[in-house]
Amino acid sequence: MDFIKKLLQTDQERGRASIQMTVESDFNLPDFEPDMIKLIDRKGSVRIHEIRVEPDQIVVNGALCFQALYKCTESGNICSLQGEVPFSETIHMEGVQETDHLVVLNNMEDLTLGMINSRKLNIRALIELSVTDHMEQQIQLPTGIEDTSVQTLYQQHKMLQLITQKKDICRIHSEILLPSNRPNISKLLWQSVQLRGLDSRIRNGEIELTGELLVNILYKGEDDERQVQCMETTVALHENIECNVCEPEMLFKLIPLQVQLEVTPVEDEDGENRVLMLEGMLDFYLRVWQEEDLQVLEDAYSLQDELMLEREPVNLQSLLVKNDSKFKIADQILLENQPAEILQLCASVGEVLIEDSRVVPGGIEAEGVLKVRMLYITASDEMPIGIAEGVIPFAKQVEADQIQPEDIYELSAGIDQLTVILADNSQADIKAVVGLDAIVFRRENTALICGMNRQPEDLEQYENQPGIAGYIVKEGDRLWDIAKEHHTTVADVMQMNQLASEQVNRGDKLLIVKQMAVPAGI
Repeated sequence: MDFIKKLLQTDQERGRASIQMTVESDFNLPDFEPDMIKLIDRKGSVRIHEIRVEPDQIVVNGALCFQALYKCTESGNICSLQGEVPFSETIHMEGVQETDHLVVLNNMEDLTLGMINSRKLNIRALIELSVTDHMEQQIQLPTGIEDTSVQTLYQQHKMLQLITQKKDICRIHSEILLPSNRPNISKLLWQSVQLRGLDSRIRNGEIELTGELLVNILYKGEDDERQVQCMETTVALHENIECNVCEPEMLFKLIPLQVQLEVTPVEDEDGENRVLMLEGMLDFYLRVWQEEDLQVLEDAYSLQDELMLEREPVNLQSLLVKNDSKFKIADQILLENQPAEILQLCASVGEVLIEDSRVVPGGIEAEGVLKVRMLYITASDEMPIGIAEGVIPFAKQVEADQIQPEDIYELSAGIDQLTVILADNSQADIKAVVGLDAIVFRRENTALICGMNRQPEDLEQYENQPGIAGYIVKEGDRLWDIAKEHHTTVADVMQMNQLASEQVNRGDKLLIVKQMAVPAGI
């Protein structure tokens, strides 16, 4: 017997795994850099270079990239350096395949730089790597039977058809001009480029990315190399990612994997270092779905013979909710043990970390912290640059009506806005807007009809059934089940009892007439 089938493309989450690892190494200053006297600040990031799948494990190769700002023996007082420490880590994940789509995210929980001597640093970082394994799966959905003599029952399902999933790179390029009241750049000491307020929208044939890049730099000016200059500016982000299969009514999820952005001083038309070239890339993982209402064959029987249905278990996926919410954080950070008066705030770097999340009635509860790090200029000639940092905890619930503990959810966080104001020399006022993006999938475990065999009707059982029967509807009865049990059709029961619909209620009385059994082929 031939089925009418529709191919459903889905992505099933095979599993998740995470590990914590320590990356540690000694780092010698290059010969051209002056000796260190005291460390001032440090910054680090993780770059993933390669993800390799081996039997039941994933090998992640990457590097810990760091910057250091320090007081040096050079006449300019403040110097900087940067470097990287390579690493290779193995993550166990049973059943992982090379054809799977792996999403690897990283989080640097702690970075420590320590002076061993004036020419050597010790670099140590605690890094968390988390992997999600997505497996593409094709499901043959039975949507009908070509034999019109067979009685069929259908169930309506709202499912997600996977249109595409891919990893890609969005390249970013922009030029920043120094304000006219700033001196030319002699040497760039420190830089920070933060992506804030990232928003994405689906268009015909593309994904539109918007947001802003907050750029902070410290540099030595050509006029007086002993005086450190600082500058902060924002660059609007507006990029389009090609996606030929995208249409506005589709659902999508874009996950930033790595953001690598840096600025480099270049000469302007007059040959002066007054231009900053901002370049970098955003690595991302994109999935696009189409929501479809599909009628799936649930049951079938025949009045001519007995049908033996074959079924196979599958997981069907539907969207429960997609919620992009924002909330505000306001708090104060104490600036303790400041050796000198703070003259100017140079840079404020923020990072949001989700430390735990769980399903609660009506939504997802997220607990995390906002880390804030400040770089400022002081009135001290001995130590003109200072740092302060603080951690602000938060707990926030993202609404997701009807969510169940067994539902699958993905939760990400980012900073939309961050404002730091120095109230005095002892504290800073912090105000932030944090975005929490959640997408929740419902998994329905069901058994789809995949085959059907015919067997001759059991005539003895058929003859033992009464030709006419009265039936009182019980709680949970469906007209389909009643008709199937009494060897008739839903249409005949409705016509016999003058029913306007298939809806029956507990206590309803029905008159049922058994249909004649006609052997197949007659």
